[in-house]
Amino acid sequence: MKLLDRLTTGDVIYTSCVGLPFCYHLGIVVETGNTKRIFHNSPYIKNKYGGSVCAQDYDAFMKERNVVKVYRTNATKERVLQVSNKCRKEVWDTFFFNCEDYILQIVEGHRRSDLRDAWKIGILAIIGYYLLE
Repeated sequence: MKLLDRLTTGDVIYTSCVGLPFCYHLGIVVETGNTKRIFHNSPYIKNKYGGSVCAQDYDAFMKERNVVKVYRTNATKERVLQVSNKCRKEVWDTFFFNCEDYILQIVEGHRRSDLRDAWKIGILAIIGYYLLE
């Protein structure tokens, strides 16, 4: 059975980033009839409102990506659409609105990014190292 066949609404997909090491990209599955779309916040795509929240079919979303992990959430189709509509004009931003912020706003009700926090700690560690040297 293919991964696509096992995915259901609310599943969050962690994938590798296109062209960037030490990075991951998140999307969330929404089923509508026989169609499964992956909603995500992409730095490379603009929607018709000028924002970066978009929905793609699985193959388009997975192009040049590898699945890292999938986890189930209780997010509903209605919740995904509600947050997507609210964020439709917002543009992807590394520090304030990345893919993880968008997905966790749907799943947890607020924005946060573990990846961004890890990068901050790494940068602070490097700066600290050079200051102490």
